[in-house]
Formats: sequence, C-alpha cells, structure tokens
Amino acid sequence: MNTNISLSGRRRLPALGLAAAVLLLAGCDKELDTYYQESGGQFPTLLANTLGTQAKYATGEVVQFELQFAQQTSPIREIRILQKVEPGRDSVLVQTLPYRAAFSRRRQADTLVVNYTVPAGQNKANVRVDAVIVAENSQTRTRSFAFRLADPGPTIKLNSTTTLTAPAGATPVPGDVVRYSVLLNEGGINAATALTTPGTLYNNLDSLITYVKVGAAAERRLLRQRLPAASPAAQSGAQSSVNVDVTIPAGSSGQVVQYRFEAKSRFQNTPPPAAPSIRTATVSAAPITPGTATPLATPRTVTLSFAGTSGGDQAAIDLTTFTVVPAAGATASKDLSISSTASNAVQLRALNTTRLVRLTTGGAAAYTNATLNSIRQLYQTTAAASQVATLDNVAVGDVIVARLRAADQYVIFTVTSINRTSTTDVALTLAVKAL
Repeated sequence: MNTNISLSGRRRLPALGLAAAVLLLAGCDKELDTYYQESGGQFPTLLANTLGTQAKYATGEVVQFELQFAQQTSPIREIRILQKVEPGRDSVLVQTLPYRAAFSRRRQADTLVVNYTVPAGQNKANVRVDAVIVAENSQTRTRSFAFRLADPGPTIKLNSTTTLTAPAGATPVPGDVVRYSVLLNEGGINAATALTTPGTLYNNLDSLITYVKVGAAAERRLLRQRLPAASPAAQSGAQSSVNVDVTIPAGSSGQVVQYRFEAKSRFQNTPPPAAPSIRTATVSAAPITPGTATPLATPRTVTLSFAGTSGGDQAAIDLTTFTVVPAAGATASKDLSISSTASNAVQLRALNTTRLVRLTTGGAAAYTNATLNSIRQLYQTTAAASQVATLDNVAVGDVIVARLRAADQYVIFTVTSINRTSTTDVALTLAVKAL
C-alpha cells in the first residue's frame, strides 16, 4: 500500500473567502471603539485620615484633622467642609479650602491640615462634619466624623465644711484639719447617646486648685488635685464630689483664714500646636478665725504594778481621776492596765472603750509641745487601724496618745521606766499630761 501524501493534493481556501474574513474582523474592531468613551479623570483618592476622635467637643474649640491624598489624572480643585447640627436636617458649608499640594515624606502622600471650629448649638446635640474633596472633573470623595456638643463648664459649689480634728461647734486652732466637700459639674454627665439624654454634657474636668489667705498676707496656692482623683482613671465631665482636707496654718491664731477653690477645664480654642486655654469656676469658703490651743497641766507620775499571775490591785488606772482601780473594780474604769509580762515583754491594754495610739515618729517633740488640740489632732489623723486597745512590747521612751472612753477627752504619756523585780512582777512608771 502507498502511504505517501502529496502536498499538492490538499484543498486551498478560495482567495475571495479570505478577503471577506479580513473585512469582517476590521468591522468588529470599529464597532468596539464606539462602546467605551472616557468621560474624565479618575476619582480623587483619600488615604488614611486623622479625623476628630473625641465623642464630645465644646463650642468654640478648634478641632484639627488631617486629610491625605493620592493625586489622580484629574487634579483636586478644593476641599469643602460641611456640618449638620442636630436637630437641623441640612448640612451647611462652613469652609472652602483651595487645594495646595504639600507632599509629606513621612506620610508618603499629599496632606492637608484642616482647623475646624466647633459651632454653637443645644447641649448634647449631634454634629456631623463632612470633608468633601472635589476634583477638577467635579468628581468627589467624602470623609466624615461626628460628636456631641458639650457645655464648656466647669461649675463648682461647696457642699459642707467639717473640722475633722475637733468636735462640732469647737473653735478650730492652728494644726486642726478641716474637710471641705466640693461639688463639681452638678448634674453633669460624661457621655450622651441622644439629645434627650438626661443631664448636662460637660467638657472634661482637669484639676481642682486650693488657695489660702491668712490675714493681710497675699493669697497663695496650697494644693492642686488632678481630676478625677482616682488615678489613672480617664478624665471626665460628670458630676463629682471631692473632699479637700486642709490643715489650718501655724501661727494663724486670731487672724482671718480663708480658702478658695478653683475648678479648671482645658480646651483648644486656637489651632495647635498653640497651648490650650483654661476655663475656670471658683467658690470661696466662709472665713475662719482660729483660736488659741488649750494647754495641758504639768506631767503627773503614774505607776502601774503587776504582781503574780493576775496583776494584783495596782495593775490598772482610771485616767479621768488618776486613781488605781483594784482587780475587782469596774472594768469601765480601767483605762490602762498591764495585761501581760510574759516573755520579758510588757503589754498595755485598755479594758474599756479607751483607745491608744503609739507615736512612731516625732514622739518626744509631740510630748514636749503637747496641748489638748495637738494631741487630739494626732489621734484623729492617725489611721483607724492604729487606734488600738492593746500595745505589745512597751519600752522606755514610748509616747502614747489615749482617747478616753470615746469622748472628747485625751491624754498623752511617755514611759519613763520599767522595773522588773521577778520573771513576772514589774513596775511601769508613766509621765502623763492631761487637762
């Protein structure tokens, strides 16, 4: 069999058919060109943007934000800043900024910083800000942020005044501690979800400053408290009550002493990086004229004797009468007793409601300069955990303040000697100052 095929034996396309195919393809290309027409350059491109990030701003504040651009085939013509303030429904044009290219190497983009001033409106009103980027071909891109209008505040009032180291009605003296309860932003809230949310939305509080003026001397700043007091809590504009404890200045007896309290809030009413401005509210307390401290009598010597295992009849004393209370005597009269001598250590105990405070620092000076007012101040300013019924390991030189039977009656004493006559028996000598 012959398997060879001759090339000349193949069929050929007619020349007329090939020419027709070429013309048809050319016609299709022409029709495709009419389907697509470029109407202008591409849309403007916005990259990452640093917009207003707070949930509230006060009227008059300047909010600075940055827009970052990637230029396209149609150049950017301008940036329009619009705002809509609740309950209004329509946006209002507030700024039109011509675009000027400012390339940032750090951002790797063209940037524009916008300074926007917060408008007036109802407290808690929602404000929406739109930054609209307009290209030369009129195409646009928009970035938005929203916040609520806060009262710039602050407000301040004085709730109460209490002398912590003196009984009610007593004339305070230098060294006494007075507590002022200060109310800030009364009725205030820190956030709102609607225009109808109860309360007044306030700008954040910054600090509370306390000033003092003594006699004819110039007023001076005494104390600054960061708000809120609970650190490191975030700042807030909500209502808060702050206790301010002040010590009446030394040497102020007979002079008028007056405290003034100033609440502060910060707000940026000029374009950054200018420093923020301060809004303040102030209230003054009623003036105080401190009296003179009440002196104590000369020291009285008291000896407590512990004998045997029970202590005997001279191991307790009544510090209101300075008399020894026998073992069978009323417990209510036993302001101080030796309750143990075990392990070569002396233990003092109040068997009634008398409470004791051992001074760990400055005891000798406190004893030397003691007045009724100074020892009362020492006791009242000591933590409650250190106002105890029992003192262990009493030693010579210890200085102790006692409040007698939960009354406004105080004594101060120092241990002058401890004399052991046996492994159990001991004589303890005290020098006591009292009225």
